[in-house]
Amino acid sequence: MGKIDEEQRAYFNEQQRQAFDQAYQYFLAPLPADVLERMARIGAAPAIQAGETVLDVGTGTGALIPQIQGYRPGRIVACDLSGKMLEQVAERYPAVERHQCDIYDLALPAESVDVVFMNGMYGNIADKDGTVRNLVRMLRPGGRIVISHPEGRAYVERLVKQDPYPITP
Repeated sequence: MGKIDEEQRAYFNEQQRQAFDQAYQYFLAPLPADVLERMARIGAAPAIQAGETVLDVGTGTGALIPQIQGYRPGRIVACDLSGKMLEQVAERYPAVERHQCDIYDLALPAESVDVVFMNGMYGNIADKDGTVRNLVRMLRPGGRIVISHPEGRAYVERLVKQDPYPITP
């Protein structure tokens, strides 16, 4: 997507919120072994240190949270557009702090996050430039951002062609 205005961003986010609220149960299915292996590599990528603050953007039902928890962070923050997805996170991982909003709008304090995961969702961001600016604002010096998709590029390219709302690779 190119540059969009606030009205377009709000419309795009509402379309996604509705779609993921309706499809949340699909994301509760057990992950195949090969995807679990890739999720473990994704979780290991930023070398999370005990006590660090980790932000899981587009957390969905929390598929990456068990990987994150294994590194004993001090705080896990989950952000998602879908209330239904975040209800599942609350039920499965009650200690995780949850925010229902576009990452563009997440108002965590400046320099309060050590690691950001954007797993399986980067293409769904309506305003990538504004989102990255907000993430950089929240990151502590030396902070790390991991942008990944456990299904790979070919999967994302298929989504781009078939989904009802605009997704970009």
